[in-house]
Amino acid sequence: MGLTVKSSYALKALFELASLNTEGVKKVSIAELSERQHIPKDFLEKIFSELREAGILKSIRGRYGGYVLIKSPESLKISEIVNVLDKPFQSYECIEGQCKVDANCAVEFVWKRVHNAMMIELNKMTLADVIKNGKILLKSSEGDQKYNEK
Repeated sequence: MGLTVKSSYALKALFELASLNTEGVKKVSIAELSERQHIPKDFLEKIFSELREAGILKSIRGRYGGYVLIKSPESLKISEIVNVLDKPFQSYECIEGQCKVDANCAVEFVWKRVHNAMMIELNKMTLADVIKNGKILLKSSEGDQKYNEK
């Protein structure tokens, strides 16, 4: 049900990829993203393959290949990433509209309401928001480190 570590890893890697892109790095390898964000390389390859198939990423083959974002961070909604990787609540037949129990099932109301609330919130956020907040957190932790060193 809901969100998995897959989406979390994807957001971390996409944050890193987009941040490097803003610094002028055009393409980044899976190995580098894996190392920088401490994500198992094989798992990240699977995640990026799914994101590539969904049209979120483009892969460039070859010795100096890597991945690039197709969509801008401002237009890439977190809900798109989550829907591709986790397919939230699709294990619940009521969300899919295929409930075999009863058309007036109270459980259907619960899962649809939770699903809708989650998707509304995820649809409000973009990768650009993750980047903005990530940079704020990085600056804050750097300040904490300097304070602790004194």
